[in-house]
Amino acid sequence: MTDPRFHRLLGTADHDPGCDAGLDVIDVYCEAVLRGDVDRDRFRDFLTHLGNCTTCREDTESLLAVLRDLGDEESASERSGEQLGEG
Repeated sequence: MTDPRFHRLLGTADHDPGCDAGLDVIDVYCEAVLRGDVDRDRFRDFLTHLGNCTTCREDTESLLAVLRDLGDEESASERSGEQLGEG
């Protein structure tokens, strides 16, 4: 078994499309994650890149955090409206 730290350091031999290609799908990937509907085949190259690129991995984690916070705020706002009889 390979130590995951080596994998992060060395990356993988799989096709890595690079940062520019990752920026084209980061939003679609994050939305799929939030829906719980990540098709690993569809995002194979992007996931390979995330495994190889610390910067893009951090950007993806940050975008997911922001989207989750926005989703939490929307849910709280909807619950508040329902409690006030606005729903």
